Amino acid sequence: MKNVGLRYAVVAAFLMIIVFLISYLIGVHPFIEMSHLFFDLFIYGLVIFFAMNEFKKVINEGVLHFWQGMTIGFFLNIFSCGIYVIFLFLIMNFDENILISYQQEAIDFLEIKSVQYIESFGKEQYQNQLETIQETTILDLMLLGGLKKFISAMLVTPVFSILKRKT
Repeated sequence: MKNVGLRYAVVAAFLMIIVFLISYLIGVHPFIEMSHLFFDLFIYGLVIFFAMNEFKKVINEGVLHFWQGMTIGFFLNIFSCGIYVIFLFLIMNFDENILISYQQEAIDFLEIKSVQYIESFGKEQYQNQLETIQETTILDLMLLGGLKKFISAMLVTPVFSILKRKT
């Protein structure tokens, strides 16, 4: 199970890195744009499906229990998130523009929605949010990126574990 999860983790991490790079190069910031959640769900769904399918058909003679599917998904998730976070660390230390552009785009978005935000949460919370954005570090973005990927995979894993189990 671990070998299948590790092998497919590399594929998932590679696909997520490609999506990150393409998004950043075309001007869509990967940490702000919500469409990345759908890409994450799609990539993880596809990769987890194939990993479970390979384990079930090639290694385990047509049988996959729920716990085996969850284990494969967990290994795949942990290692692909680890690879992705390492990539984020390297790219953000190489290109400081990623952090700066994140801060600027997040502030711009908050300013556009400032009236609604202040009505909902108050002026003090609005100021706190602006300060938080300005104090964001590379480590914060790395953890945020890794956490989003982890949650995406953990949403998809049980679904495919149920769908692919036994027969």
